[in-house]
Formats: sequence, structure tokens, C-alpha cells
Amino acid sequence: MGLDSLTGRIHDHLHAPVVSIFQHGGSVLNYRILGPLEIGTTSGQVRLPGSKRQAFLGALLLAGGMPVSLAQLIDTVWGHQAPPTAIKQIRNAASDLRRSHPEIGEQLLMAGDGYQLRIDEDRLDAKVFSRGVARARRLVKEGLVADALEEYRSALSLWRGSALAGLERPALQAQVDGLNELRMTVLEERFELELAEGEHKSIVGELALWVAEHPLRERLISQLMLALYRSGSQARALTIHEQARQRLKEELGVDPGPELREVHQYILVNGTRRTGYGAQSLRHNNLPARSGNFTGRLLEQRLIEKAARAAGAARGGAGSVPAVVAIDGMAGVGKTTLAVHAAYHLADSCPDAQLFVDMSACSAGKQPLTAWAALGILLSGLGVPPRGIPAGLEERATTWRRLMADRRALIVLDDVADTQQILPLLTGAPGSLTIVTSRNRLTEFMSTCQLTLQEMSPAEGGEMFSRIAGEKRAWRERAAVDDIVGLCGGLPLAIRIAAAKLCHRPSWTVAYLASRLADGGQRLSVLDDEDGRITQVFQQSYDGLTYRQQHVFRVLGRLPSDNIEPHTVARLTGLSAARIDQLLESLVDAHLIEAMGPGRYRIHELLHAYAAQLTDATDVMDGPEVGRDRLLATRVTDGRLPAQVAGIPRELSVTGPLRRAAACSSG
Repeated sequence: MGLDSLTGRIHDHLHAPVVSIFQHGGSVLNYRILGPLEIGTTSGQVRLPGSKRQAFLGALLLAGGMPVSLAQLIDTVWGHQAPPTAIKQIRNAASDLRRSHPEIGEQLLMAGDGYQLRIDEDRLDAKVFSRGVARARRLVKEGLVADALEEYRSALSLWRGSALAGLERPALQAQVDGLNELRMTVLEERFELELAEGEHKSIVGELALWVAEHPLRERLISQLMLALYRSGSQARALTIHEQARQRLKEELGVDPGPELREVHQYILVNGTRRTGYGAQSLRHNNLPARSGNFTGRLLEQRLIEKAARAAGAARGGAGSVPAVVAIDGMAGVGKTTLAVHAAYHLADSCPDAQLFVDMSACSAGKQPLTAWAALGILLSGLGVPPRGIPAGLEERATTWRRLMADRRALIVLDDVADTQQILPLLTGAPGSLTIVTSRNRLTEFMSTCQLTLQEMSPAEGGEMFSRIAGEKRAWRERAAVDDIVGLCGGLPLAIRIAAAKLCHRPSWTVAYLASRLADGGQRLSVLDDEDGRITQVFQQSYDGLTYRQQHVFRVLGRLPSDNIEPHTVARLTGLSAARIDQLLESLVDAHLIEAMGPGRYRIHELLHAYAAQLTDATDVMDGPEVGRDRLLATRVTDGRLPAQVAGIPRELSVTGPLRRAAACSSG
């Protein structure tokens, strides 16, 4: 508690939000679990005698408003030593709460055989904390570091000690540990921003106390070392590292991890880095972790390295122009994986910075990142303090280009919507390398290398599957592995999900998984459970289409996947041939279909299955019956009906509002 008291004194001015949140009028109850359990009103705290009653309420509060079963409540209160009267005692505890504290009783509801506490999120400190952290992280992504720091500090000021301190219950320990771990992670994120803003002297004392309490937490240790070094205490920083190294060896039998080693090396080679922005920051590399199962793509890797050498951004390079590598391809084909793998491979040749920015063009629940926000992230990554980041877009772009003029850096701009989104981020600096990934073909700027990533070959797909599912297991059923790769259409995401599913189910054979995938009607659902969600990435691409593009895409679900002809689509939709040609070509650029030749297209098997799921009765002009007849008239290849058409009953008709909706969708 001493550490928390000191932290509270350091941030006394930040405690005002707690008062406003937890002292809000009348008899409204406010629950606090970020420390000892407390229930408060403006007139004082509600006393809750008895550890069993506190454990009962603590379990409900940790559930955050969700129901808690009777069995869970009994396990929380008594563990493995529940008496025969446990159920009756739980019921009595609920009745006692309602009788002695009517305010709590109004919120305590029966839920199934258990209970739930229905309270407003603003009345539970853990919920307020989570929302504050989410806001802070969003502000960091937007490059607004000073505002993010305010949110972090405000959220952390809600803590009064360890979660539910004094209420030790084994059944609650996992949830309590999760809350406490989140607190430490957020605290480290706050320290990281404060270091980037040059506040090292003001946080040395607080960091030292937290490290004393968590002596094996390497990120905290590295932050303390950096704060000490920047405050002029290099010897003490190196002493802290040596103590941590010995403790890790003695207690865990491991050596310091990459971050701790990097800070140590940074301090030892003091003065070798360039002066100016970036000299005081280790945030020059924020590349995400690379896949441990990366397979194949040898040709693409060689092309990227060749482009980097041409710009002088790789060993043996002698160029004087910037390199821009654009990687496009359909959802799930492995664009980000390839970009990150290549970035790690070339990182040593771009020593000044290796920066990654998720532009979020197709991210679920996110808005695409603006160039203004992305520049804020990039400038912060080079060590520019928030007060040094200009307010305007043009000023940020100018500062970015100036700082990159004499640097050899590698930038990954992932999930880009279009060229306009990233033009201000392209530096023009010789010796630098920018890797751009997008689901759309980017044709409006001159790239050094333009790669359209295709599905994996059978050999590459088989190797990837084997690495994840297990070499021995795959070797025993080689033919079934080939079947699965084929049924996944060579799509890396689908292969990875299928292999992970098999890995987590040791009782399954490879052949059994192949048989499940062979059923086209359930293929997507097999690839769409807890092991991954392939339809989600498809939906992100679909959501980015215009209304007309979506209409045509859905209609493709009723046609053969490997032989799509514009005149057939035109007849089914009622649109002109010229308009259909434009729409199909736009779907090619979005990598939702592939051009096979003049007037011929194909759609990937899994995308085809997804389109078929989306198709409804209004997608064919004039309803299913006319659409069926039109499609029959165009199918003269082998005299057989496509399964999708054969399944449409002739007696179905569209009248009234549905007919008008169909006409609108096709007109």
C-alpha cells in the first residue's frame, strides 16, 4: 500500500475525477473493486459485514453486470468445502442484502439459477477504467500523445491498491489477476509515453518503486534504466540491469529479453546514434511480431530485396532514389505477413527506423486512418515529442520529409485504402524503403515494385499446413493434406485456420478434416469457429464496396465460380453490358474476382461460397422465377443446371413491395 499512497500523492491533482464519478447525488451506489471492495454514496460508505457476503458481491461485480451461476457463487464463497446448506445460504445472503441494503437489492436480480447485479457502467470503477484506457489507446493511434497521457493518468488514478485486496478467493483469482495485469500493462504504456515526451526525471522515483514491487517485469526495468540514463545516472542504470540479469537467471533460469537487451546496448553505445529527434527515443522499431510459420514467397522476397537494393536500402545497394514496394491481393492472401517478414529481413540495412502503421482501411469496427493521424504516429516513432508535432497536415508532412531526408529507414504502411490516403507519407528520401499493402490495386503512384500476391502453390500450402499441424501427422496423410490445401483454394489464411483446427483436435485425422471441408455447403462454417473467422475478412472487403458493386458481387454467388461472363451477369441484374463490364473490372481491382481473359472472370472458391451466402431473392431482377429462366437460357455449356439454379422453386414469385425492391436494386 505504500507504493499506491506515494503514487496517489504524485498525482493528487488527478483524483478529482474519482470524486465526480463516485459521489454523484442521492442514494446512487458506486462500486469500487480496484482496491479493497467499497460501496459508496454521497452520505458515506455502505458497510457490508461478513466475508461471505463480500465474496458474494465481489463475484457479481467482477462479472461486470453479467449473470453468475449458483455453482460459481458457491465455489467463490466456500471453494471445495461447501456445506450441504450452501444453496440455502446463498439465497439467504441475497435476501439479507435486499433487506439490509435496499439500494443494492434494487439492482440484485435473479438470472437463471444464479444472480446478476444490474448497475450503470459509470458506477463501477473497473468499467470506467477500461473505457478510459480505450480512449487513451485511440488517442495514441491518432498521434495525440499529450491527450492520451491525460486519459492514462485519469484512468490509473482510480486504483487504490490490488483489485479486491483483502478478499482472497481462489475462484476469483484468475479474474483478479487479469485486472491487476491490465493495470501494470497500462502503467507501462503511460511510462512509455512520458519517456517519449521527455519526462524522465519526474518518473524515476515512481518507476523505482514499481520495479521494487515487480522485480521480474522486464519492460518496467528497461523503462527505469532509460529514465535513469537520461537523467544522468548511467552507472545506476547499468547496475539495475545487472541486478535484473542475475535475478532472472537465478529465479527463472532465463536471460534478459530483447527489450531489456536493447536498452542495455543503447546505454553502452551512448553517443553513437545521431543527434536530434530520435536520439532520445527507442521507439524507432514498432514492427509487429512476425509469423513463426512463414512459408514460401521466395520470388516475392527476391523482388522486394531487389527494389531495396536499387534504392540503396539493402546490402550491396547503391541507388539514390527511394524504394516503394506495393503489395496487393485478396483478403487472407498474406500481404501483411509478407510485408512484416521482408521488413525484419531488411531491418539491419535500414538502421535509423523501422516503423509500422496500420492504416485500417478494412479493419472491423475502425475508421481508416487519416494521413494526418498517420504522420503523427510516424513522427512520434522517430522520437518527436508531442509538443514538436505540428498541428496541420502540410506542416506534419514537411517535418516528416525533413527528418527522413538523411535517414535510411523502412516504413510499412499496412491495409491502405487508396493512393490518396498515403501520398503525404511517401518521403522521397533516397536509401529508404516503404512497403505498402492493400486489398485494392494501387495504380496512381509510381512504385519501384508492384506485387500482386497470388494464392499459395500446392507445395507451399502443404508446407505451411505441415508446420502448423505437425510434420509427422501431415506426412502420414500427405494426400489428405493436398486435398485440404486445394479445398482452401491455396488461401494462406484458410490453410492456417484449417491446420490450427487440426492441431487443437488430436483425435481428428487429416482425412476427416478434409471430408468436412469437402462439403461446399459447410466449408465456410468449418473455417469460421473459434480457430478463426474467414468470413469476417471477406465481409470487410464487401463492406468497402459501393451499392452496385455489392449487388453484382452477390449475384456472382449464383454463377459457376470459374466461368463468369459479363452478358450473363447483365441478364441476371438487368444492367447494361457496358455497366456490368465497369463493375466487374472494379471488382478485379478490389481483388474480389480475377480476369481470366477478355470477357471471362473467375472468383475464388471461398469468396464464391461467401457471395452465395449473401445472395437473396431481390438480387436477380424481377425475382427468382425470371432470374431462373434467364440463367437457364444462358447455360448451354453442358446441358446441366447449376445447383444454385436448380434449387429455386418455380412457384416462388415476387410481388408488391418485394417486386419494387428488386426493380430498385437492379435499376
